[in-house]
Amino acid sequence: MEQNSEKVVLVHGVASHRCVMWPIAYRLWRDGFRPETWPYITFFRPIESHAERFAAYLSTNLANEPKVHIVAHSMGSIVVRAALRRIEPSRIGRIVLLAPPNAGSPVARIISKLSGQRIAPARELSDQRESYVNKIKSTNDFQIGVLAARYDFLVPLSKTHFANETCHQTLAETHNSLLVSRKAARLMIHFLRNGVFES
Repeated sequence: MEQNSEKVVLVHGVASHRCVMWPIAYRLWRDGFRPETWPYITFFRPIESHAERFAAYLSTNLANEPKVHIVAHSMGSIVVRAALRRIEPSRIGRIVLLAPPNAGSPVARIISKLSGQRIAPARELSDQRESYVNKIKSTNDFQIGVLAARYDFLVPLSKTHFANETCHQTLAETHNSLLVSRKAARLMIHFLRNGVFES
């Protein structure tokens, strides 16, 4: 298979592992992209710490890539959004966020209260107005498509929106089934190539 020059970095969500992104990576590879998963340990460290590492990874490890696309799931979407403030927009292609808690998650709020706010991701991903995720400043410098899941009990549909999304589409999936959905993969690839979701 002839590969094109387009690199895609995949970022997993909270309490997860890079391997959950492998089904997406395979579909991207089969479609001619060069996917690469970015690993990080989600618990205990603040999102800002992950965002700094991710921005540094793009700037150093992928410094020779003319353009880098990004696909992120759940909390990984927030890590990416936080990292965008540290990244030169001209180096970034298109971004797809899967089930992103852009306005927080009620489940994260409950976990945060039960844990005494000791679990950093839960505290920062809470849907409370003063939480970290609700204070991230958005920018129009990037093309960002959001794929949300209609049957997502972790991130309600209304919480997946944010001011600077390029387009938004809802699928009949759950929070995690988006990762193995053929339709989600098709829409994702169409957005990476064209900047819109296929109707």
